[in-house]
Amino acid sequence: MATMIGLFSSIGEHVPIFKRAKQLDVTAESTVNRIHYRLTCFLILVMTLAVTCPEWVSGTGSIIECLHGGSIPDSVINAYCYIQGTFSVPKHYKDYQIEVGNDVSQTGVGPYNPYKDYIQVKAYYQWVPFMLFLQGLMFYIPHIIYKWAEEGKVKNLLGSLKLFQLNKETRKDEEDALAKYFVETMGHHDGWAARILIAHSLYLINVVGQVFFTDCFLGFEFSTYGVYAASFLEQETEDRTDPMARVFPRVTKCTFHKYGPSGSIQRHDAQCILPINILNEKIYVFLWFWFGILTCFTIIDLLHHVGLISLSSVRWIVLKRKLQTAPKYKTDAMTIDLGLISRSVSYGDWMLCYHIMQNMDCLTFAEWLQELTSKLKDLEEEKRLPKTPDSIPLMTSMVAMLS
Repeated sequence: MATMIGLFSSIGEHVPIFKRAKQLDVTAESTVNRIHYRLTCFLILVMTLAVTCPEWVSGTGSIIECLHGGSIPDSVINAYCYIQGTFSVPKHYKDYQIEVGNDVSQTGVGPYNPYKDYIQVKAYYQWVPFMLFLQGLMFYIPHIIYKWAEEGKVKNLLGSLKLFQLNKETRKDEEDALAKYFVETMGHHDGWAARILIAHSLYLINVVGQVFFTDCFLGFEFSTYGVYAASFLEQETEDRTDPMARVFPRVTKCTFHKYGPSGSIQRHDAQCILPINILNEKIYVFLWFWFGILTCFTIIDLLHHVGLISLSSVRWIVLKRKLQTAPKYKTDAMTIDLGLISRSVSYGDWMLCYHIMQNMDCLTFAEWLQELTSKLKDLEEEKRLPKTPDSIPLMTSMVAMLS
């Protein structure tokens, strides 16, 4: 057993979504983003594996089992009904305000007129594994686009983020080089910041799109699926009608036609049991609540990033809060000018500074801000000094004219 666990853990290190997040990994993405492409993608792929193993919910390991009174072999009727798709009769739904007689055996299962009565084909179980696998991939695609837009800039600047492991002199040289690069490239990061903001918004677009995509897949019943499922718990025990049985029915009908001995068409009605829908209904209840919670968190996270860019007053607050956790902040406060830093950077420079801050420990960040303040003051001093006229070229031209 230990050998098998070690084998699968080593394999997982080569699969992106299964990699364990290392403490020193440099990343420009937020925690909410990682919930999208790591946790959500992992959960959906686990659900995909679960629905492909019918033996978990059925003693025989069969996805569908049909009951009929004819001479047709069970394997034939099962295969036909699985491929053709089973159906329910809406007039026999117990939660409809109609008169239901003793002929109804299950919700949506009862006698019907094939020429007059409306039926609903319930073939979701055939496509659920494929749809879940596709949705899992869709939750990982925004991460790929984000990495392409971010270009690994933060990781390249910070390296392996082992500045705090270096001695003080070596660490100071690294911080000085980073501050020098930041000042020299100020104003050149606006396009980069715009790209990662657009890539960041793709996470919200994806999760909202998944809600509409799932709603369309389930016949536009997913949007109210969780509400009806929650209302089921509030009903009295004797009056309960499971709303999930309408979307993922456990028992359905199937009609099989074949030629009889005389060449006439014989119609065989079958009642089919779908054990896999017991698992499907619970998966989509979970996804309804999960997508809703994830959408709310993603909206808040996106508004947070937009506020970081558009509100200059937020910059000072964010830097101040980070520095207050540094043990040397009180002694270094006189050498750090947060106001100068906040008003000197553009929105692209600030986004780069923010991501650097997110991947630095508080002590290293305080030391880096010291270097950054010093270089920004030198830059302001250079701008204030008047430029002296260059007299040497003028004298050279006059001498040339006289000669």
